[in-house]
Amino acid sequence: MGHGGIIATLLDEAMGKVCRFREARAVTAEMSIQFLKPVRVDEEITVEAHETNFVGRNIFQSGEIRNAAGDVLARGTARFVIIAAKQ
Repeated sequence: MGHGGIIATLLDEAMGKVCRFREARAVTAEMSIQFLKPVRVDEEITVEAHETNFVGRNIFQSGEIRNAAGDVLARGTARFVIIAAKQ
């Protein structure tokens, strides 16, 4: 089974990549993870994320990890803070 820290890292990376659509460098300020079902290391998974809100310098994201059957294994939300315009 996947370690909780690795699952959180996958979600953080996916949500962080979405910040690039705003052409800004942003850092994770807060993150919450729900571990719903075991994430097996010997099965293919899908990790997806999208922006849910944007206020001032704050970009809010949500993400999910699913197995091949489409079952949601873990879900996360995060707030990213823009630190600089992308250069």
